[in-house]
Amino acid sequence: MKNLRIALFLTGLVTCAPFAASAEAPVDKGKKLLPKLFESVVSDAVDATARIQVDGKDVSMGTVVGKTGYILTKGSELRSSAITVKFRDGTFYDAEYVGYHKPTDLALLKIDADDLTTVKFVAAKNAEPGNWVAATANSSEPVAVGVISAGARKLFGVESIIENANKGYIGIRFDVGGKDQVVIAELVAKAAAVKAGLKVGDIIVEVAGEKVKNRDHLPEILDRYKPSDRIAVKVLRKVKDSDETEEMTFNVTLSPRSAMGQDEMMNLGGGLLSGRRTGFPQVIQHDMVLSPKDCGGPLVDLDGRVVGLNIARAGRVETWALPAEVITPVLKDLQDGKYPAPKLPKSTKPVEK
Repeated sequence: MKNLRIALFLTGLVTCAPFAASAEAPVDKGKKLLPKLFESVVSDAVDATARIQVDGKDVSMGTVVGKTGYILTKGSELRSSAITVKFRDGTFYDAEYVGYHKPTDLALLKIDADDLTTVKFVAAKNAEPGNWVAATANSSEPVAVGVISAGARKLFGVESIIENANKGYIGIRFDVGGKDQVVIAELVAKAAAVKAGLKVGDIIVEVAGEKVKNRDHLPEILDRYKPSDRIAVKVLRKVKDSDETEEMTFNVTLSPRSAMGQDEMMNLGGGLLSGRRTGFPQVIQHDMVLSPKDCGGPLVDLDGRVVGLNIARAGRVETWALPAEVITPVLKDLQDGKYPAPKLPKSTKPVEK
């Protein structure tokens, strides 16, 4: 009966809005009422939602999936080993980074806690276009309410390629020489590499203290750093008029993407998009306008069922969630240690609790 009353109100709100004489006031008032209406619907999921912080700053939401402290969140936002978890009641925990599954961008954290409230995922077939959904946060009301635009679907084309637009860039194009050497073939004008003193022909052997194995390994390392981060890049440079090389180290301050990339990220005034917003195996699309730092929490339907996990703000009025069918097998693999966590930079900033 409770959910029926909500559904009738929502139907009335949508139906009556076009006929309002001064439409702005009634519709705005209705929008403000929506989260309040969903308070009882999301009550169970709220208790299983936490705020994830890195270096003391909010980066994402987390979804509790294990009573003994297991939490899923958005892995691409974890860029320092100083990870903490905060619940609505103010409880605060240091978190261990247990595992990361790159295709889904799901990270598994572990905190020292017992008897936590957990979510219970239901099949995404219940998430049909037109259905109302809500996103939970560290409050009794949902952080946003909206409607499903498209049911679970696969991604194709550029949307299927994994790319993190918010990572730091060195600004090079490279070829792979013998034995998987990463050789700089071209430098991007005015980018980080040029400013630091790197040159065409340099062979990159180490980045931020980690040996570079091959061309694919370098982007994986850079995924952990953001623009303005300063990292050490060790190269082998050919000695002039000689076949020998010398080892040199450069301190590189990473650049953001090109100016157009930043405009795209800012969504032409529509707010920040998630850095990692492509390459997922399957997504549910809805129209909630979530901040990137509010992704990682449960997607709840009008019956209070958790049908997925919000994973990325992908467009102006387009947010993507991973369906329950995708999450469940990945969670098991993460708990079994199949996908270990990457090595993260150590924090140099004090965290205030």
